[in-house]
Amino acid sequence: MTRLVRTRATYVVYATLGYYGWYIYGFGPIVPLLRDEQGTSRAVASLHGTALAVGALAAGALYPVVVGRFGRRATLWGTLVGLALGIVVLTLVPSTPPATIAAALVCATTGSVLVNVVAPALLAVHGPETSGAALSEGNAIATGTGLLAPLAIGLSLDRGLGWRPALLVASVFAVVIVLVARLTRADLPPDSDEDRASRAAGNRRPLPRRYWLVWGVMLCCIAGEFATTLWASDVVRDRAGASAAFATGAITAVVGGMCAGRIVGSRLAARWSGTAVLAPALLVALLGTALFWSATAPVPAVIGLACLGLGVGPTYPLAADLATRISDGQPDRAAGYASYAAGLAVGVGPFALGAFADRAGTHAAFLVVPLLFTVAVGGVLAVRRPVRTTA
Repeated sequence: MTRLVRTRATYVVYATLGYYGWYIYGFGPIVPLLRDEQGTSRAVASLHGTALAVGALAAGALYPVVVGRFGRRATLWGTLVGLALGIVVLTLVPSTPPATIAAALVCATTGSVLVNVVAPALLAVHGPETSGAALSEGNAIATGTGLLAPLAIGLSLDRGLGWRPALLVASVFAVVIVLVARLTRADLPPDSDEDRASRAAGNRRPLPRRYWLVWGVMLCCIAGEFATTLWASDVVRDRAGASAAFATGAITAVVGGMCAGRIVGSRLAARWSGTAVLAPALLVALLGTALFWSATAPVPAVIGLACLGLGVGPTYPLAADLATRISDGQPDRAAGYASYAAGLAVGVGPFALGAFADRAGTHAAFLVVPLLFTVAVGGVLAVRRPVRTTA
Protein backbone atom coordinates (compact mmCIF):
# COMPACT_ATOMS: atom_id res chain seq x y z
CA MET A 1 0.00 0.00 0.00
CA THR A 2 1.37 3.45 -0.96
CA ARG A 3 0.69 6.04 1.73
CA LEU A 4 -0.89 9.32 0.67
CA VAL A 5 1.41 12.13 1.84
CA ARG A 6 -0.47 15.43 1.80
CA THR A 7 1.45 18.62 1.07
CA ARG A 8 0.54 22.29 1.24
CA ALA A 9 -0.34 22.12 -2.44
CA THR A 10 -2.69 19.22 -1.65
CA TYR A 11 -4.51 21.30 0.94
CA VAL A 12 -4.81 24.21 -1.50
CA VAL A 13 -6.59 21.90 -3.94
CA TYR A 14 -8.75 20.40 -1.18
CA ALA A 15 -9.82 23.86 0.00
CA THR A 16 -10.61 24.87 -3.57
CA LEU A 17 -12.79 21.79 -4.05
CA GLY A 18 -14.61 22.51 -0.79
CA TYR A 19 -15.27 26.07 -1.94
CA TYR A 20 -16.55 24.85 -5.31
CA GLY A 21 -18.71 22.23 -3.56
CA TRP A 22 -20.49 24.93 -1.55
CA TYR A 23 -21.27 26.84 -4.75
CA ILE A 24 -22.39 23.93 -6.95
CA TYR A 25 -24.53 22.18 -4.31
CA GLY A 26 -25.99 25.50 -3.22
CA PHE A 27 -26.86 26.50 -6.78
CA GLY A 28 -29.49 23.78 -7.28
CA PRO A 29 -31.78 24.83 -4.40
CA ILE A 30 -31.83 28.48 -5.51
CA VAL A 31 -33.27 27.72 -8.97
CA PRO A 32 -36.86 27.20 -7.65
CA LEU A 33 -36.40 30.32 -5.52
CA LEU A 34 -35.44 32.32 -8.60
CA ARG A 35 -38.54 30.97 -10.36
CA ASP A 36 -40.69 32.25 -7.50
CA GLU A 37 -38.96 35.66 -7.54
CA GLN A 38 -39.23 36.06 -11.28
CA GLY A 39 -42.67 34.50 -11.73
CA THR A 40 -41.49 32.36 -14.64
CA SER A 41 -42.34 28.86 -15.81
CA ARG A 42 -40.37 25.77 -14.82
CA ALA A 43 -39.03 25.60 -18.37
CA VAL A 44 -37.55 29.11 -18.14
CA ALA A 45 -36.17 28.45 -14.67
CA SER A 46 -34.54 25.25 -15.89
CA LEU A 47 -32.39 27.34 -18.25
CA HIS A 48 -30.25 28.13 -15.19
CA GLY A 49 -29.44 24.41 -15.09
CA THR A 50 -28.81 24.42 -18.83
CA ALA A 51 -26.24 27.15 -18.18
CA LEU A 52 -24.27 24.61 -16.11
CA ALA A 53 -24.07 22.26 -19.08
CA VAL A 54 -23.18 25.02 -21.56
CA GLY A 55 -20.54 26.35 -19.18
CA ALA A 56 -18.93 22.92 -18.87
CA LEU A 57 -18.81 22.58 -22.66
CA ALA A 58 -17.29 26.05 -22.99
CA ALA A 59 -14.71 25.19 -20.34
CA GLY A 60 -13.68 22.13 -22.32
CA ALA A 61 -12.62 24.39 -25.16
CA LEU A 62 -11.16 27.13 -22.97
CA TYR A 63 -9.13 25.11 -20.48
CA PRO A 64 -6.35 23.84 -22.80
CA VAL A 65 -5.92 27.36 -24.15
CA VAL A 66 -5.89 29.04 -20.74
CA VAL A 67 -3.58 26.52 -19.05
CA GLY A 68 -1.28 26.52 -22.07
CA ARG A 69 -0.98 30.31 -21.89
CA PHE A 70 -0.82 30.86 -18.13
CA GLY A 71 0.02 27.47 -16.54
CA ARG A 72 -1.86 25.53 -13.88
CA ARG A 73 -0.90 27.73 -10.95
CA ALA A 74 -2.19 30.99 -12.47
CA THR A 75 -5.24 29.22 -13.92
CA LEU A 76 -6.25 27.89 -10.50
CA TRP A 77 -5.92 31.22 -8.71
CA GLY A 78 -7.45 33.21 -11.56
CA THR A 79 -10.53 31.02 -11.85
CA LEU A 80 -10.91 30.77 -8.06
CA VAL A 81 -11.14 34.56 -7.85
CA GLY A 82 -13.20 34.72 -11.05
CA LEU A 83 -15.83 32.33 -9.70
CA ALA A 84 -16.01 34.29 -6.44
CA LEU A 85 -16.69 37.49 -8.41
CA GLY A 86 -19.24 35.66 -10.56
CA ILE A 87 -21.13 34.56 -7.45
CA VAL A 88 -21.19 38.16 -6.24
CA VAL A 89 -22.59 39.25 -9.60
CA LEU A 90 -25.24 36.50 -9.48
CA THR A 91 -26.47 37.80 -6.14
CA LEU A 92 -26.43 41.48 -7.16
CA VAL A 93 -27.86 41.54 -10.71
CA PRO A 94 -31.55 42.34 -11.17
CA SER A 95 -33.66 39.25 -10.65
CA THR A 96 -34.67 38.80 -14.27
CA PRO A 97 -34.13 35.62 -16.34
CA PRO A 98 -31.64 37.13 -18.83
CA ALA A 99 -29.47 38.59 -16.05
CA THR A 100 -29.41 35.60 -13.70
CA ILE A 101 -29.00 33.04 -16.50
CA ALA A 102 -26.08 35.03 -17.94
CA ALA A 103 -24.48 35.25 -14.47
CA ALA A 104 -25.02 31.52 -13.96
CA LEU A 105 -23.31 30.83 -17.30
CA VAL A 106 -20.27 32.89 -16.28
CA CYS A 107 -20.07 31.04 -12.95
CA ALA A 108 -20.48 27.67 -14.66
CA THR A 109 -17.73 28.34 -17.21
CA THR A 110 -15.28 29.74 -14.67
CA GLY A 111 -16.05 26.99 -12.15
CA SER A 112 -15.63 24.24 -14.72
CA VAL A 113 -12.22 25.56 -15.77
CA LEU A 114 -11.29 25.65 -12.07
CA VAL A 115 -12.30 22.02 -11.62
CA ASN A 116 -10.34 21.00 -14.72
CA VAL A 117 -7.10 22.12 -13.05
CA VAL A 118 -7.58 19.73 -10.14
CA ALA A 119 -6.79 16.29 -11.61
CA PRO A 120 -3.61 17.33 -13.51
CA ALA A 121 -2.46 19.35 -10.50
CA LEU A 122 -2.84 16.43 -8.08
CA LEU A 123 -1.15 14.12 -10.59
CA ALA A 124 1.82 16.50 -10.67
CA VAL A 125 1.91 16.78 -6.87
CA HIS A 126 1.43 13.11 -5.95
CA GLY A 127 2.37 11.09 -9.02
CA PRO A 128 0.29 8.25 -10.46
CA GLU A 129 0.56 6.09 -7.33
CA THR A 130 -1.59 8.25 -5.03
CA SER A 131 -3.16 10.94 -7.24
CA GLY A 132 -6.39 8.95 -7.44
CA ALA A 133 -6.60 8.70 -3.65
CA ALA A 134 -5.98 12.44 -3.32
CA LEU A 135 -8.57 13.30 -5.97
CA SER A 136 -11.20 11.07 -4.35
CA GLU A 137 -10.46 12.54 -0.92
CA GLY A 138 -10.70 16.08 -2.28
CA ASN A 139 -14.03 15.33 -3.92
CA ALA A 140 -15.26 13.90 -0.61
CA ILE A 141 -14.49 17.28 0.95
CA ALA A 142 -16.40 19.00 -1.85
CA THR A 143 -19.42 16.76 -1.29
CA GLY A 144 -19.27 17.19 2.48
CA THR A 145 -19.22 20.95 2.08
CA GLY A 146 -22.03 20.62 -0.41
CA LEU A 147 -24.19 18.97 2.25
CA LEU A 148 -23.98 22.15 4.32
CA ALA A 149 -24.85 24.64 1.56
CA PRO A 150 -28.58 23.75 1.22
CA LEU A 151 -28.90 23.77 5.01
CA ALA A 152 -27.35 27.24 5.13
CA ILE A 153 -29.73 28.46 2.42
CA GLY A 154 -32.71 27.07 4.35
CA LEU A 155 -31.52 28.77 7.55
CA SER A 156 -31.02 32.06 5.72
CA LEU A 157 -34.54 31.83 4.31
CA ASP A 158 -35.94 30.98 7.74
CA ARG A 159 -34.32 34.13 9.16
CA GLY A 160 -35.88 36.22 6.41
CA LEU A 161 -32.57 37.01 4.74
CA GLY A 162 -33.24 35.25 1.42
CA TRP A 163 -30.87 32.88 -0.36
CA ARG A 164 -28.19 35.37 -1.35
CA PRO A 165 -26.19 35.64 1.91
CA ALA A 166 -25.84 31.85 2.10
CA LEU A 167 -24.52 31.58 -1.46
CA LEU A 168 -22.13 34.48 -0.86
CA VAL A 169 -20.44 32.37 1.82
CA ALA A 170 -18.63 30.68 -1.09
CA SER A 171 -17.03 34.01 -2.07
CA VAL A 172 -15.96 34.51 1.55
CA PHE A 173 -14.35 31.05 1.40
CA ALA A 174 -12.40 32.16 -1.68
CA VAL A 175 -11.00 35.20 0.13
CA VAL A 176 -9.98 33.04 3.10
CA ILE A 177 -8.26 30.50 0.83
CA VAL A 178 -6.24 33.21 -0.92
CA LEU A 179 -5.20 34.88 2.36
CA VAL A 180 -4.25 31.63 4.11
CA ALA A 181 -2.33 30.42 1.05
CA ARG A 182 -0.33 33.65 0.93
CA LEU A 183 0.41 33.58 4.66
CA THR A 184 1.53 29.94 4.59
CA ARG A 185 3.15 30.16 1.14
CA ALA A 186 1.04 27.24 -0.03
CA ASP A 187 0.83 26.94 -3.81
CA LEU A 188 0.89 24.51 -6.69
CA PRO A 189 4.32 23.55 -8.01
CA PRO A 190 5.36 25.35 -11.21
CA ASP A 191 4.70 23.53 -14.45
CA SER A 192 7.62 21.44 -15.61
CA ASP A 193 9.31 21.68 -18.99
CA GLU A 194 7.71 18.33 -19.82
CA ASP A 195 4.27 19.79 -19.07
CA ARG A 196 4.82 22.70 -21.43
CA ALA A 197 6.27 20.48 -24.12
CA SER A 198 3.39 18.01 -23.90
CA ARG A 199 0.84 20.82 -24.29
CA ALA A 200 2.60 22.10 -27.37
CA ALA A 201 2.76 18.64 -28.91
CA GLY A 202 -0.61 17.51 -27.61
CA ASN A 203 -2.57 19.54 -30.13
CA ARG A 204 -1.12 17.34 -32.84
CA ARG A 205 -1.20 13.95 -31.10
CA PRO A 206 -4.46 12.01 -30.72
CA LEU A 207 -5.47 10.76 -27.30
CA PRO A 208 -5.35 6.97 -26.88
CA ARG A 209 -8.42 4.84 -27.52
CA ARG A 210 -8.47 3.76 -23.89
CA TYR A 211 -8.78 7.39 -22.83
CA TRP A 212 -12.03 7.65 -24.76
CA LEU A 213 -13.31 4.51 -23.07
CA VAL A 214 -12.71 6.17 -19.70
CA TRP A 215 -14.27 9.37 -21.06
CA GLY A 216 -17.40 7.34 -21.80
CA VAL A 217 -17.36 5.93 -18.26
CA MET A 218 -17.26 9.50 -16.90
CA LEU A 219 -20.14 10.51 -19.15
CA CYS A 220 -22.33 7.62 -17.95
CA CYS A 221 -21.49 8.10 -14.27
CA ILE A 222 -22.10 11.87 -14.26
CA ALA A 223 -25.35 11.45 -16.22
CA GLY A 224 -26.56 8.78 -13.77
CA GLU A 225 -25.66 10.94 -10.79
CA PHE A 226 -27.43 14.06 -12.06
CA ALA A 227 -30.48 12.13 -13.26
CA THR A 228 -30.76 10.60 -9.78
CA THR A 229 -30.50 13.87 -7.88
CA LEU A 230 -33.01 15.53 -10.22
CA TRP A 231 -35.68 12.83 -10.49
CA ALA A 232 -35.33 10.48 -7.52
CA SER A 233 -37.54 12.64 -5.31
CA ASP A 234 -40.43 12.17 -7.77
CA VAL A 235 -39.99 8.40 -7.59
CA VAL A 236 -39.94 8.48 -3.78
CA ARG A 237 -43.15 10.50 -3.76
CA ASP A 238 -45.05 8.60 -6.46
CA ARG A 239 -43.83 5.04 -5.86
CA ALA A 240 -43.10 5.02 -2.11
CA GLY A 241 -45.98 7.28 -1.12
CA ALA A 242 -43.79 9.83 0.70
CA SER A 243 -44.71 13.44 1.27
CA ALA A 244 -43.19 16.14 -0.91
CA ALA A 245 -41.04 17.35 2.00
CA PHE A 246 -39.73 13.84 2.77
CA ALA A 247 -39.08 13.12 -0.90
CA THR A 248 -37.08 16.33 -1.32
CA GLY A 249 -35.05 15.65 1.81
CA ALA A 250 -34.36 12.09 0.65
CA ILE A 251 -31.86 13.44 -1.89
CA THR A 252 -29.60 14.16 1.08
CA ALA A 253 -29.15 10.37 1.32
CA VAL A 254 -27.60 10.36 -2.16
CA VAL A 255 -25.21 13.23 -1.38
CA GLY A 256 -24.30 11.76 2.01
CA GLY A 257 -23.67 8.39 0.41
CA MET A 258 -21.48 10.03 -2.23
CA CYS A 259 -19.41 11.74 0.45
CA ALA A 260 -18.90 8.44 2.29
CA GLY A 261 -18.14 6.67 -1.00
CA ARG A 262 -15.42 9.16 -1.87
CA ILE A 263 -13.80 8.79 1.55
CA VAL A 264 -13.79 5.01 1.19
CA GLY A 265 -12.69 5.32 -2.43
CA SER A 266 -9.68 7.43 -1.48
CA ARG A 267 -8.52 4.72 0.93
CA LEU A 268 -9.02 1.94 -1.60
CA ALA A 269 -7.35 3.92 -4.41
CA ALA A 270 -4.17 4.14 -2.33
CA ARG A 271 -4.09 0.33 -2.21
CA TRP A 272 -5.38 -0.71 -5.63
CA SER A 273 -5.56 0.72 -9.14
CA GLY A 274 -8.44 2.93 -10.23
CA THR A 275 -9.91 0.28 -12.51
CA ALA A 276 -9.85 -2.25 -9.65
CA VAL A 277 -11.96 0.11 -7.51
CA LEU A 278 -14.25 1.49 -10.23
CA ALA A 279 -15.95 -1.79 -11.18
CA PRO A 280 -16.96 -2.76 -7.60
CA ALA A 281 -18.12 0.81 -6.94
CA LEU A 282 -20.41 0.67 -9.96
CA LEU A 283 -21.76 -2.69 -8.80
CA VAL A 284 -22.62 -1.10 -5.43
CA ALA A 285 -24.38 1.71 -7.32
CA LEU A 286 -26.35 -0.88 -9.32
CA LEU A 287 -27.32 -2.66 -6.09
CA GLY A 288 -28.50 0.62 -4.60
CA THR A 289 -30.47 1.40 -7.76
CA ALA A 290 -32.20 -2.00 -7.55
CA LEU A 291 -33.08 -1.45 -3.88
CA PHE A 292 -34.41 2.02 -4.60
CA TRP A 293 -36.37 1.05 -7.71
CA SER A 294 -38.08 -1.89 -5.99
CA ALA A 295 -38.92 0.01 -2.77
CA THR A 296 -42.58 0.69 -2.04
CA ALA A 297 -42.06 2.49 1.28
CA PRO A 298 -40.06 5.64 2.11
CA VAL A 299 -37.42 4.12 4.40
CA PRO A 300 -36.26 1.34 2.02
CA ALA A 301 -36.19 3.91 -0.77
CA VAL A 302 -33.84 6.13 1.25
CA ILE A 303 -31.62 3.15 2.06
CA GLY A 304 -31.41 2.37 -1.65
CA LEU A 305 -30.51 5.98 -2.45
CA ALA A 306 -27.76 5.99 0.19
CA CYS A 307 -26.34 2.77 -1.28
CA LEU A 308 -26.55 4.25 -4.78
CA GLY A 309 -24.66 7.35 -3.61
CA LEU A 310 -22.05 5.21 -1.85
CA GLY A 311 -21.30 3.42 -5.11
CA VAL A 312 -21.43 6.33 -7.52
CA GLY A 313 -19.51 8.71 -5.22
CA PRO A 314 -15.94 7.65 -6.08
CA THR A 315 -16.59 6.95 -9.77
CA TYR A 316 -16.03 10.47 -11.13
CA PRO A 317 -12.78 11.28 -9.25
CA LEU A 318 -11.33 7.84 -9.97
CA ALA A 319 -12.30 8.01 -13.64
CA ALA A 320 -10.97 11.57 -13.97
CA ASP A 321 -7.66 10.53 -12.41
CA LEU A 322 -7.45 7.45 -14.63
CA ALA A 323 -8.16 9.56 -17.71
CA THR A 324 -5.22 11.88 -16.98
CA ARG A 325 -2.89 8.95 -16.28
CA ILE A 326 -3.59 7.14 -19.56
CA SER A 327 -3.54 10.28 -21.68
CA ASP A 328 -0.15 9.53 -23.24
CA GLY A 329 1.50 12.46 -21.48
CA GLN A 330 -1.33 14.94 -22.14
CA PRO A 331 -3.05 15.36 -18.73
CA ASP A 332 -4.23 18.94 -19.30
CA ARG A 333 -5.74 18.15 -22.66
CA ALA A 334 -7.42 15.08 -21.14
CA ALA A 335 -8.84 17.19 -18.32
CA GLY A 336 -10.21 19.72 -20.79
CA TYR A 337 -12.03 17.05 -22.76
CA ALA A 338 -13.48 15.73 -19.48
CA SER A 339 -15.52 18.94 -19.37
CA TYR A 340 -17.29 17.86 -22.54
CA ALA A 341 -18.34 14.65 -20.78
CA ALA A 342 -19.66 16.66 -17.84
CA GLY A 343 -21.51 19.14 -20.05
CA LEU A 344 -23.16 16.46 -22.16
CA ALA A 345 -24.04 14.40 -19.08
CA VAL A 346 -25.64 17.31 -17.23
CA GLY A 347 -27.44 18.56 -20.32
CA VAL A 348 -28.61 15.26 -21.83
CA GLY A 349 -28.91 12.71 -19.00
CA PRO A 350 -31.62 14.33 -16.85
CA PHE A 351 -33.43 15.58 -19.98
CA ALA A 352 -33.55 12.08 -21.49
CA LEU A 353 -34.91 10.62 -18.28
CA GLY A 354 -37.48 13.42 -18.01
CA ALA A 355 -38.64 12.93 -21.60
CA PHE A 356 -39.00 9.19 -20.98
CA ALA A 357 -40.88 9.93 -17.75
CA ASP A 358 -43.45 12.00 -19.63
CA ARG A 359 -44.34 8.87 -21.60
CA ALA A 360 -43.84 6.02 -19.15
CA GLY A 361 -43.81 7.62 -15.70
CA THR A 362 -40.84 8.41 -13.48
CA HIS A 363 -40.60 4.91 -11.98
CA ALA A 364 -40.18 3.19 -15.33
CA ALA A 365 -38.00 6.00 -16.67
CA PHE A 366 -35.60 5.63 -13.76
CA LEU A 367 -34.35 2.43 -15.39
CA VAL A 368 -32.23 4.74 -17.53
CA VAL A 369 -29.95 5.14 -14.48
CA PRO A 370 -28.97 1.44 -14.07
CA LEU A 371 -28.58 1.26 -17.85
CA LEU A 372 -26.00 4.05 -17.67
CA PHE A 373 -24.16 2.32 -14.83
CA THR A 374 -24.17 -0.97 -16.73
CA VAL A 375 -22.62 0.68 -19.79
CA ALA A 376 -20.02 2.23 -17.48
CA VAL A 377 -19.14 -1.21 -16.09
CA GLY A 378 -18.55 -2.40 -19.65
CA GLY A 379 -16.22 0.55 -20.25
CA VAL A 380 -14.24 -0.20 -17.08
CA LEU A 381 -13.84 -3.85 -18.05
CA ALA A 382 -12.57 -2.77 -21.48
CA VAL A 383 -9.72 -0.79 -19.89
CA ARG A 384 -8.78 -3.34 -17.22
CA ARG A 385 -5.63 -4.27 -19.12
CA PRO A 386 -2.43 -3.04 -17.43
CA VAL A 387 -2.31 0.75 -17.72
CA ARG A 388 0.85 2.62 -18.72
CA THR A 389 0.72 5.72 -16.55
CA THR A 390 2.41 8.99 -17.40
CA ALA A 391 2.77 12.10 -15.35
